[in-house]
Amino acid sequence: MFFLVSLVLLVKSTDTCAQVELSDTTIVYRVDSEVEVLIDSTGRLTFDDVRELTFSGSNGSLTFGYLKKPIWLKINTHTLRQNTRWYLEIPAPFLEYVDFYQKTDTTWQHSRSGYYLAQSERAISHTNHALPLLFDSLNNSEVYIQITGLSPKTFPVYIMDKEVFHQKTRTDDLWYGVFFGILLVMFFYNFFIYLSLKQINYLAYMGTIVCTFLIFASASGYASKFLWPENPHVNFYTGRLSLGVLASVLAIFTIRFLEVRKYSRVMYYALLSLVPLSVLAILLIVFKELPSAGNNLISLCTIMFITTGIVCRVKGNAIATYYIAAWTIYLIGGLFLTLRNSGVFDFNFWTTHLVEIGAAMETSIIAFALGDRYRRYKREKEEIQLQALRIQQNTNEALEKRVKERTEDLIKVNTELQANLATISKQSEIIEAKNAELDGFFYRISHDLKGPISSLLGLSHLAKIEVTDPKAIEYLDRQHEQVDRLNQMIRGLINLTRLNNTSLSREKIDFVNLVDTCINSLQGLSKFQKVRFVKDVAANIDYEAEWVMLNAILQNLIENAIKYSQEADAFVRISVRAQDEVILLEVEDNGLGIPEEHQAKIFEMFYRATDSASGSGLGLYILKRSVDRLKGKIKITSKEGEGSTFTIQLPLNH
Repeated sequence: MFFLVSLVLLVKSTDTCAQVELSDTTIVYRVDSEVEVLIDSTGRLTFDDVRELTFSGSNGSLTFGYLKKPIWLKINTHTLRQNTRWYLEIPAPFLEYVDFYQKTDTTWQHSRSGYYLAQSERAISHTNHALPLLFDSLNNSEVYIQITGLSPKTFPVYIMDKEVFHQKTRTDDLWYGVFFGILLVMFFYNFFIYLSLKQINYLAYMGTIVCTFLIFASASGYASKFLWPENPHVNFYTGRLSLGVLASVLAIFTIRFLEVRKYSRVMYYALLSLVPLSVLAILLIVFKELPSAGNNLISLCTIMFITTGIVCRVKGNAIATYYIAAWTIYLIGGLFLTLRNSGVFDFNFWTTHLVEIGAAMETSIIAFALGDRYRRYKREKEEIQLQALRIQQNTNEALEKRVKERTEDLIKVNTELQANLATISKQSEIIEAKNAELDGFFYRISHDLKGPISSLLGLSHLAKIEVTDPKAIEYLDRQHEQVDRLNQMIRGLINLTRLNNTSLSREKIDFVNLVDTCINSLQGLSKFQKVRFVKDVAANIDYEAEWVMLNAILQNLIENAIKYSQEADAFVRISVRAQDEVILLEVEDNGLGIPEEHQAKIFEMFYRATDSASGSGLGLYILKRSVDRLKGKIKITSKEGEGSTFTIQLPLNH
């Protein structure tokens, strides 16, 4: 009883069913006014139930807005051309589920189409929903169509000849090809500008073009047919999720393109808020909480983008003019589509495709605006380069003038310098000659003094043997000490004059013999007998140098080690060895050591650490001169009260 009552309530009219006469194979029949309609308010009617009910007229258009209830359509046709193949088409790819029931001679044939149906499961693989019509023996056709889902339900119904159907399909493909081609051209246009400038604006806009392509390819059915024909859910999520991504990318692009932060902080933060809103919209789509979240977000974004453009233009941003124009066209197209989907406007070319025209124009205008910015940037860059070139030319001219002046000054100074050098050279020759005379004088006077000094030393030694008076012996010791000091000074002067003699010959050095000779020559020192000598001298060292210099080096080091040795358990270690292209000479003692404050000055001429120190102050100076002449290095390690170590490095090839 309940079922019968429901059926009675659904009956809306008892009008006779209208029939479409098909005769002209060259035209497209729009049969909206001949279609009969039944709204399933219960949502549970089956095809068998519907056949028993009476349909109502369509009132000339099929505009149902966002009606969620199932819609049943009934279409009766009669063909006057028996051998003609007629096709029925509903050009609304967004309809989720479309079921066709077509009467044959003996039964009813069921076929399906819809946004969520794979292409292989449809009656005809197509971007829209199409059905080949079947006619009985009387050339009549009867078709029931069930349309369900949540998408907007405003659409026409077309019937046409097979050839006209294919021609219409090719025309639609052509225009969508132009649309997608514009997007592709704009993508590469911005891509090549990005490669040239490396600015993030162009990269962000490339992202908006990709998202726009995916959204319209999904909505128009072309992605479903050509990209993923057997995965309709991929088609759904690609289109819907791209809306969320598009909102974020466009927000970032708008901020950078219009320099929004510079002109309006309010709009800057408003645009930034679109990024988390985009993430929220994507999550709502993924978890199927609100499939239309992306569309709602884009509607909000469009208004915000136009508002931002107007604010920036009012505050003096000239480039915002392009931006406002682009989004105004897109907004008008979107508004027409929304009003059509809501049932306010009829389904026609402008209400359907103005949004795509607006998207193409918006993409092109913004791309050309970016191109204009690139041209202005390039022109400014060229002007800056030209200005820099002029500055560089002026600088070069001034620099050349200064260089010319400086060159003249340098020539003048160089002439004076050459004259001075000639004078200095003559003076150097005179000085060298005088030094040679002075060295000869020192050498002769030193030799002349050496004999009497040696005699005085010998006489004082003999006197000490024969004299027994303690007071006289004390005076003789003091005299001997001063004469010995004078003798050391004379010997140092003789060695110094030998160093200044550049004609000294080189010979192969026998280090074993050299060390023994130096030690034996110092037997007359008062502390000699108390010192233990440790020799570590490598034999057969292949080294050539001036014997006088090496003798001066070793003799001075060993002599100082003996003079300043400890009173008990004194030792002097002499080491000579070849190592890594150098000769290492080390003289180590455990004597008094050298205070740290004197170590940097001990190689100066006549320098003595204290007034009480014996010696002439020439020994270490002569040692340093000898090492320098042999192109070597000297290092001292000493600690007061513990001893000293002198290390000499002499290159094998000098």
